[in-house]
Amino acid sequence: MTATQSKGLSYRKIEVDNAVCRRRFHIAFEEGQAPVAETKVECPHCGVTLFHAQNHPQAILSREENLVKSPDGSRTTLNECHFLK
Repeated sequence: MTATQSKGLSYRKIEVDNAVCRRRFHIAFEEGQAPVAETKVECPHCGVTLFHAQNHPQAILSREENLVKSPDGSRTTLNECHFLK
């Protein structure tokens, strides 16, 4: 989770990896913002609940990444075939 301070509010970001549809989602909210009764963020592709909280600042889906195209740097990624017969 990361935070950025701005005029009394603190921007928070949570990264959630969804193994069902192989995507990474960035959920964001302003800590210090008035809470809502319930906030929920679902995957727009498969419907899995990515984030759910009660009495919490409103959360939004701010970004998504395809995990197949967004490696963590631990593996070599190729964009063309180098398989030789």
